[in-house]
Amino acid sequence: NKTKEIKEELEIWKKNSPFLYDILITQKLEWPSLTVQWFPQKETNQNENNITHKLLLATHTSQQENDYLLLASVTLPIEQQELQDKNQHKNYKNLIKIDKKIMHQNESNRARIMPQNAKIIASKIINGEVHIFNIDDEGMENEIKPQKKLKGHKQEGYGLQWNSQKEGYLLSGGYDKKICIWDILNQNEKPIITFQKNKECVEDVSWQKNQTNIFGSVSDDKTIMIWDLRQQQYCQVIENGHEGEIYCIDFNSFNENLFITGSEDKNVNLWDMRNLQYKMHSFEGHSQQIVRCEWNPQQQNIFSSCSYDKKVIAWDLKRCGQEIKNEDLQDGAPELLFMHSGHTEKVSDFSWNSNEEFLIASVEENNMLQVWQMNSNIYEDNDNSCF
Repeated sequence: NKTKEIKEELEIWKKNSPFLYDILITQKLEWPSLTVQWFPQKETNQNENNITHKLLLATHTSQQENDYLLLASVTLPIEQQELQDKNQHKNYKNLIKIDKKIMHQNESNRARIMPQNAKIIASKIINGEVHIFNIDDEGMENEIKPQKKLKGHKQEGYGLQWNSQKEGYLLSGGYDKKICIWDILNQNEKPIITFQKNKECVEDVSWQKNQTNIFGSVSDDKTIMIWDLRQQQYCQVIENGHEGEIYCIDFNSFNENLFITGSEDKNVNLWDMRNLQYKMHSFEGHSQQIVRCEWNPQQQNIFSSCSYDKKVIAWDLKRCGQEIKNEDLQDGAPELLFMHSGHTEKVSDFSWNSNEEFLIASVEENNMLQVWQMNSNIYEDNDNSCF
């Protein structure tokens, strides 16, 4: 019955999708990927009238086969209306292709690109190590080895983020309740600092975007902790930041005081560093636990979240508290800008593209990769003034 329901929902979504999206590409991967991230660069090809964006993915074969990191390219026409008529776009079927595979020890829980040098990738291994790869290394797919194997965690985890200000600083949280920070520019593979204050798993970590020393962490013990490397301990703690375990955190790039957290309680909470006693707002719209949240890199008032409810939702802070007409009540809270309903299984990860406005890549447990951009009419009445 459940399968029938999912099929029916998907049929309705497919029927409506021409009106909902400017870009929508669905690609079935050979194996599911738990991780996805856009590379910062793009290539414009005027002769072919298209733009190529690059994606970082990985495989999760459940040890049935070797696992790999995957480098993929996504080719989009410069004139987007070409995509509307599928027949016009000669390579519509081949818009996404895998360019390179790098052998990986079991699945990657999360792989992230170094902001100062996009050739360097950090990947979380299921034994707790973090492996560092250079994607330019030459060799066959099974010959490229990690340049470093960072040690410090005893168990796996998902929290992983590079510092955008200090090159080589890598922050990680694990199920062993530890937070580790490495400086990959030094020769040592041990952390430069380790924190252990949580009673349960550390699920996610995030640097404050314009700072080199301050970061936040979230845990299954329902705490949100703000840390300062200079003090070598947490400086602020929010007990019971949510009603359930907390799975994700992200700081805003434009306003360093703002950050969001997502939880088992199905909500995303908005916080302000200047007053952590109270959350600023709770965003309600998901029907299951939220596993990732990320601010839009170009619009300071927009963020997205993904969930085990198979949805990715884009939210707009500026719409908080707007009046809703009765006929719009079923569409959810006014701050719910857009709900992407194209996935048929739990969404594991998603990524905002930093070059193409409102372009998102998302991956699910059922091998699907989707690249999508909501219809520009939905977000164009959004001005980007301060929140």
